[in-house]
Amino acid sequence: MLKCFGIDRKVASIAIVGGGGKTSLMYALAERMVTKGKRVVTTTTTKIFPPAPDQSPCIVLLKDAPNLEDLDDKLSRFGQVTLGGSLLPSGKLDSVPEAVIRSCLEYADHVIVEADGAAGRPIKAPEEWEPVIPGSTDMVIAVVGLDCLGNPADAQWVFRLERFRSITELENSQVITPEAIARLLAHPLGAFKGAPEKAVLVPFLNKADLLEVQWNMTKVVNRIFPTAGERINRIVGGSLKAAMKVRPYSRPG
Repeated sequence: MLKCFGIDRKVASIAIVGGGGKTSLMYALAERMVTKGKRVVTTTTTKIFPPAPDQSPCIVLLKDAPNLEDLDDKLSRFGQVTLGGSLLPSGKLDSVPEAVIRSCLEYADHVIVEADGAAGRPIKAPEEWEPVIPGSTDMVIAVVGLDCLGNPADAQWVFRLERFRSITELENSQVITPEAIARLLAHPLGAFKGAPEKAVLVPFLNKADLLEVQWNMTKVVNRIFPTAGERINRIVGGSLKAAMKVRPYSRPG
């Protein structure tokens, strides 16, 4: 999986944005990294639910360790640590400041940040204050759930609907197409809004197992690439939940 995304030792800081599936991707990447002997911090600049034990073996709250004093020890013991600001009344882990995320790289080989929220919808456009991508980020991965394809651009399928319609030029009665996804990826206020100039941009098309019969991944990708923007040279597609592998697709030509 790491090779699919082009993640190597030079890609130390990763931010994940976009539609539903970000949390699953974050922990899936972390698991692969740990199996390769890497030390990994998973964290958020928004809010996330605490991980299950099979997602992350250790949680550290910044309010209990403001100077990250035991992070090195915890990483040595567990390989992966999930860092949250505090535990909120909602049950979620609160955000971690960018300066702290940078400091994590003194102890970890990789830091993976969930930098966006989507309320479980498969596709979204960011509001003015979203996403919260650290300036030190080396790679930004934008998640799109392919179950949105062929469905109407309405609140059932889209988070931040008015923003999405404005960017993709879709109206309420129109269905979401690969070209609409491409416009979302390419637009300066779209999926990769706020990505650092140096960062590698990688769309991840998740839930390939839910594609309607008229679609296949190659067909979808080939319709996205022409207008997805010059910075996007790789698209990763597949399914995190189904028994399917993810694979990379390179820009044609």
